[in-house]
Amino acid sequence: MSDSPVWLVTGASKGIGLEVVKAALASGARVAATTRNPEKLTAELDDPNLLPLPMRVTDEVDVRRAVARVEQELGPIDVLVNNAGYSLLGAVEEVALDDVRANFDVNVFGVLAVTQAVLPGMRARRSGRILNLASISASVTGPAQGIYSATKAAVLLLTEALDAEIAPLGLHAVAICPGGVRTDFLDASSSRRPATAIDDYAAVAGTLSALDRLNHNQGGDPALLAQTLVEVAAMPDPPTRLYLGKDALHAILRATEAEHADAERYAELSRSISH
Repeated sequence: MSDSPVWLVTGASKGIGLEVVKAALASGARVAATTRNPEKLTAELDDPNLLPLPMRVTDEVDVRRAVARVEQELGPIDVLVNNAGYSLLGAVEEVALDDVRANFDVNVFGVLAVTQAVLPGMRARRSGRILNLASISASVTGPAQGIYSATKAAVLLLTEALDAEIAPLGLHAVAICPGGVRTDFLDASSSRRPATAIDDYAAVAGTLSALDRLNHNQGGDPALLAQTLVEVAAMPDPPTRLYLGKDALHAILRATEAEHADAERYAELSRSISH
């Protein structure tokens, strides 16, 4: 198995991350799976090609230590899946700034820290794939989703810029943008909300209620999503962004049409500032 590819998956103890680990192992890969609770992952999976690792994506020293251990025990990393993250849902006025910073630390700076730690080895070999979990919320947002969307929009555009930088070196980065996936992502264990709600924001309350009803009823299958990531990792020329799920595809097509219509409507005003 020494010639099999090496994957590094963050946030691997449950949900999409766990399914990605299973799919990568089934494909014949050796997988380093990072989590704050490796014992939970070991209890879920018993596979000789699995290396469970404790790692905090918010700790740069911890990240580099974990990456060095993967490279030492399994070999060079071929595929990085930046999956660790959580949602902070609530009105922009309601959310505490400390909570917002914490969300950006995990969802954005965590992605950046792991990517920076893995890239030197990939560059040296001129080979590698980086799959970053963004979201349809990176492109389409609404009440209660402002902070989460902002983190995922940062991941989306960071990934696109990264791909432009590394593609000439034979590497690729892909922003994975799923719609609703049937996991515990909307549970309290994976989602945060403000301590106090403001009564004036009825639209926010309505969105949160709708998300509560959607919880565990999402249309996306996490196992099928994980299998798609295995396919994308093997593509010689993968897309820079990939929307997954019927809901995500419908939403991005509608948003693109609306943006195009607005651009046409205000085209004269747009041109008015040019020399």
